Amino acid sequence: LVYLFIFHYNFIRPHGSLNNYTPAEVAGFASNSLDKNSWFSAV
Repeated sequence: LVYLFIFHYNFIRPHGSLNNYTPAEVAGFASNSLDKNSWFSAV
């Protein structure tokens, strides 16, 4: 469970220093708000 939190914190959560984009979006991975909110259901 801790690994999922770390994944969410580092890749899915919008970052202020990235103009509120997620690191995944900056890297070129497109997502929508449903994808961002349902990351936990992947488990």
